[in-house]
Amino acid sequence: MESFYIENFKNFEKLTLNQLKRVNLIVGKNSVGKSTLLEAIAVYLSDGDDNCLKEILAGRGEPISYDKQYEGILDVIKDRFLSLFSGWEENYSKDFFIRLAEKEADPLTIQQVYISDYRKHGIESGQMLYIYNQEDLDAKGGLLSFTTYGLVVTKTDGETSLIRYDNIRPVTMKTYKRVPYQMIHTSDFDSTDNAALYDKISLSPLENYIVKALNIINENIDRITFVNEVGSKLYRVPIVSLKDTGRRVHLSTMGDGLNRVLTIVLSLLNCKNGVLLLDEFETGLHYSVQKQLWEIIFLLAEELNVQVFVTSHSYDCFKSFAEANVSGQGMLIRLEQRNSGIEPVCYLDNNDILFAAENDIELR
Repeated sequence: MESFYIENFKNFEKLTLNQLKRVNLIVGKNSVGKSTLLEAIAVYLSDGDDNCLKEILAGRGEPISYDKQYEGILDVIKDRFLSLFSGWEENYSKDFFIRLAEKEADPLTIQQVYISDYRKHGIESGQMLYIYNQEDLDAKGGLLSFTTYGLVVTKTDGETSLIRYDNIRPVTMKTYKRVPYQMIHTSDFDSTDNAALYDKISLSPLENYIVKALNIINENIDRITFVNEVGSKLYRVPIVSLKDTGRRVHLSTMGDGLNRVLTIVLSLLNCKNGVLLLDEFETGLHYSVQKQLWEIIFLLAEELNVQVFVTSHSYDCFKSFAEANVSGQGMLIRLEQRNSGIEPVCYLDNNDILFAAENDIELR
């Protein structure tokens, strides 16, 4: 992506990033939308897939309940989907929608709608579906009736899909990804997806980068594999062998930092020609290892043609990023809350980023 535009998504009424680079570090104070920017990119890359939307809501403590016997469940589901819209606004106007785009020609839009079902006469199993916006209802003087609420997603290719609030199903399939991407949350130290990610690159030259990354923290690690957890045929855990002794050790016993690095590198190795979204880079990582990890991220991002978006509020992360950005492939994006809303301030020249880092200038 060379640019990105957001409208009416969560706390962004409008946000325009006119230029992006291969590695993009996003900084700013709390509640300015650093994580929200990553979520917006994920929604865009998934073409508004409903599983992606549900996962974002669940990650924010707003899970969609699937118990149809729950009193008031429709209102709960509607309220939670409304949290995706700027100001939590319930607005069924044809002119109000979430808009995510790289350029004006290919936006993804998500719009709130009224939905009605009517049985066709003489066809027992058939039904006609009507979708109304507020203008439709107003034009008929409120005489039109509707059955439920929902969202219409217009994808980047112009195709549409419908999410009905009265027909929500649990996430049973993987999120559709128009562009390959991986999103790493702050809590993903020991991701259950790591075994599957490892299987995709095992016995390939890319596998060597896993040990190289782990050696940033523990240089005695020699090899890594995944084995079934004792008593479980489904859950697989990472095991490493140590140099000289050949001892096999559960990686989970060796600290959060190693497990965080493993998740980051496995995700990056599985994003060829795609996008890596990493929330709070510094989580679980001592400042002394951050520059080396950034160097691996820059190396693999170029080698695998991956675009990287990372959030942080750590000075050490910002400083180590600037030191590793010797090729100039990275840029710094600071989100600021202003009277007009949230605005980005972009630093494209690494000399400016290095100067700020070396002189303790506050850019976070």
